[in-house]
Amino acid sequence: MSAAFDRFIGVDFSGASDAGRRIWIAIGHADNGRMIITGILPAADLPGGGVNRADALAALRRFASAQNGAIIGLDFPFSLPADLLDGDDWPSFAETFRRRWPDPDAFREGCRARTGNRELKRLCDREAQTPFAAYNLRLYRQTYYGIADLLAPLARDGGVCIVPLVCPPQAAVILVEACPASLLKRLETYPSYKGRSSGHAASRVRIVEKLEEQSVVLRREIADTAIAQSGGDALDAIVAALCAWRASTDPVFPKPHDRREVVEGRVYF
Repeated sequence: MSAAFDRFIGVDFSGASDAGRRIWIAIGHADNGRMIITGILPAADLPGGGVNRADALAALRRFASAQNGAIIGLDFPFSLPADLLDGDDWPSFAETFRRRWPDPDAFREGCRARTGNRELKRLCDREAQTPFAAYNLRLYRQTYYGIADLLAPLARDGGVCIVPLVCPPQAAVILVEACPASLLKRLETYPSYKGRSSGHAASRVRIVEKLEEQSVVLRREIADTAIAQSGGDALDAIVAALCAWRASTDPVFPKPHDRREVVEGRVYF
């Protein structure tokens, strides 16, 4: 696998029934110490995409597997706390994920039953101060469909490196778990920005300005889209792309930092 990556893509993920409207993708490339965002679009606009979840995720799989030379930051948990994997390695866990839990509700209830209704976080969640555990009410559908319908099929095909969980030598695409909320906290710019009020819009303007301070270059129309999109999905996709760019500067990337990460994953921010 080549160590040179010149494109950085961010995906704000969704497990909603109309995921094609809610999944946004930001595409950028490195240029003299800057990351230039050249495109932003919803998954419904990908080739073969659609509004419904099945079409959107199928299009996203095809898109991701074709991005040779890119690091793609995806905004959903790639794994669970090690105690919930029952000693499986991550590839085995991903391969049997849907058989173990046939739908998102079975996944959430199964995890809660195993933990006495507690929401356990992975070590990487605690380190990154992510907002929620993987099976939290606000996140469990993203986790479920992200692992079952995106990571597991891509891992099975063997053409991508899912850092730091599985990395076949022939892989030409790298996937990393990104957390826009964690990065915005680190940048000390984490206002309430998801909503339709003028205050929410003003917060999105401040975040765009902070991203530009971090050497992210946005064309005016892309910045305008991120500011106008009230759900914050377009903006989160751009932040996820920045997470992917920052991941490439990790001294040991794409290797794990320790043995636990080979099972639980790592959050890049």
